[in-house]
Amino acid sequence: MNVFEQLEPDRKKYAETVWDIIKNRRAMRWIYSYEEKPVPKEFIEQIIDAGCQAPSPENYQPWEFVVITELEKRKAIGRLGEIFCKYMFGGGQISWKEVATWRFGYMKKPAAIGISTALMGTGWLMQYIEKSIIVVIASRSGLIGAKHFTHIVPITAQQLASRMAMGCTFMAAQNMMLMAHALGVGSCYFNFPMSSPAAETKIAEMCNIQYPEFSIIGFVSLAWPLYPRSRGPDRIPPSKKAWYNTLGNSWENFKEE
Repeated sequence: MNVFEQLEPDRKKYAETVWDIIKNRRAMRWIYSYEEKPVPKEFIEQIIDAGCQAPSPENYQPWEFVVITELEKRKAIGRLGEIFCKYMFGGGQISWKEVATWRFGYMKKPAAIGISTALMGTGWLMQYIEKSIIVVIASRSGLIGAKHFTHIVPITAQQLASRMAMGCTFMAAQNMMLMAHALGVGSCYFNFPMSSPAAETKIAEMCNIQYPEFSIIGFVSLAWPLYPRSRGPDRIPPSKKAWYNTLGNSWENFKEE
């Protein structure tokens, strides 16, 4: 039986809405520029607020969000993304076969895959970055990041602190993209502009993000879509990604205790 059918009517509607938002969210790169059709401030605030609702141990809240609307800064970040995109897709770092398998595999026609791959190789598809509002997502790092306003979170391992902070911040990014989708705003997570320490440092300085207290974990673009995106690559089903008690033990062996 479908799991939703096992719920009370109000809960069923709620669960189906959440599932619809999760499953139908897609990266939106075909967009109006911020200058053509700006995303209102109150929409951005709602999206950021969704990020701030992410879970974090001890209410640590290790995230910071720098919202960039200045065109020159957006162009600078976009150029860095374009450079790395050309390197990855145009410089032979990724084979056509690999791209066909995991990036454009949902396109059934080889010609369509070839055209899309070629466009990635030119860096042209990275134009969406400079068109969008860019949210630079930073995470507190290490023991420095363990300072939480008036008290110290009792963390003894630097690596553990950084992992925890980054994990929480990635959950905040996901919250933001789900909220954006629910509001009809297109979003896309990307990190191509951080292809080297020099590039990351340049962006950090541009945004006044201080190392080593913070590290950039990526970016989320926000813009109005030109049109709805209804297709995308299929996901590997849970039966091939979930394991029972130990990695490699088939999910089919699951037994309810």
